[in-house]
Amino acid sequence: MKNALAKIQPIPVERIFLDLSNPRHEPYKTEAEVIEYLCREEQVYSLARDIAKIGINPLEIFAVIPADKKSARTQSFVVAEGNRRMCALKLLDDPDLAPAKYRKDFTKLSEESVKIPEVPGIVFEDETELNLWLERIHGGVQGGVGRKPWSPEQKTRHIGDRKNVLAQSVLDYAEKKGFISAEHRKGKLTTAQRYLGNAFLRDALGLDSSNLDDIARDRPEQDFDVLLSRFSNDLVSGKVNSRSNKDEIKKYSRELTANKNISGKRVAPESLMPSPTAAKRKRRTPKKPVRPKHVTYEQEISDKLKAIPSYKLETIYYSICDISLEDHTPLISVGVWSFFECLTARCGRSSTTSFPDFLSKQKVNQLGFAAREQVSSIRDAVQRISSYGNVTKHHDTSANFNGEQLANDMDLLKDLILKLADEAK
Repeated sequence: MKNALAKIQPIPVERIFLDLSNPRHEPYKTEAEVIEYLCREEQVYSLARDIAKIGINPLEIFAVIPADKKSARTQSFVVAEGNRRMCALKLLDDPDLAPAKYRKDFTKLSEESVKIPEVPGIVFEDETELNLWLERIHGGVQGGVGRKPWSPEQKTRHIGDRKNVLAQSVLDYAEKKGFISAEHRKGKLTTAQRYLGNAFLRDALGLDSSNLDDIARDRPEQDFDVLLSRFSNDLVSGKVNSRSNKDEIKKYSRELTANKNISGKRVAPESLMPSPTAAKRKRRTPKKPVRPKHVTYEQEISDKLKAIPSYKLETIYYSICDISLEDHTPLISVGVWSFFECLTARCGRSSTTSFPDFLSKQKVNQLGFAAREQVSSIRDAVQRISSYGNVTKHHDTSANFNGEQLANDMDLLKDLILKLADEAK
């Protein structure tokens, strides 16, 4: 067998014919049949659009075999490697060759693309040698002698695949902290990303992914490490797995936040793996706080509502915490108003008394809140919730769109809700 390091040479596109017996399809009698199949089944239009935009890939060389015994100047060739690419080039050069249903699209691409009259290729006279190298390319890993595709993690490291950057950074941090080993994290990237792509889980862990070049946390480091250690263990054990759906991930997120070993506090976002330059940049330019995406779900409140028991209150509370605050602030405003209406009614409020009037200064004192400033803050928040809910319900145009204030009021009123739930029970 001769040396496979054959000379790469320019070959005119007009002298190259498509392979009628390519492994991608059954044998055909004409080029038109091959073109029709490749356009229908092998995404040739997408490839042509990419070539029209950025050119042919210089890392992929065409392989051809002589189609006749003519002189080098007039000799024609058949594509042995690169049939799809050659089909795309032919249709960019002459859109009339495309099947009728694709012709208009290829014509438009042709008008926008630069003509490519020749391509780099290797001429193989020996088909046995050619088939050896084709097998190396298309036959899989073959024990290591064939082409081995990148794993998702390797793609992320090389290309910076934005889809997996968050999971990559979190797993890097977890490995550095000793929560997961290099061996155990193999093959876990896509599963981790499936979970971390869920806003509820990011919020539960305290992850700020607003800047994928600088992943941060908004929980104290000790809290974050406790939660991430649990997540890492569950990833290794298989409890966190690729079969989980959206609702199951939400449920898991709530289990995480029920952890008794965390303070529950939030801090200004801090980089997971800050670099010296990033730290300096942060000191010069404060990072804009991330707006709350949901009303904070408190497991303690949920447990208290179950103990009343009140399925209606449980369901309303679940809904106002589950719906996106960014997208549905008016709807959540009405839901929070309804929640307080029902909860205070269970505590003895009459239908002729509004819940802000029911939660008078004296009533709030009776529930155990004595500090003047604390009582004032509680009553202000209650009044805002009542006003926001009423105007959103009854006015034909006015509504509450201030999700940040609503989320803050619900955080402030957590202890009041717990006291009312105890009283309702």
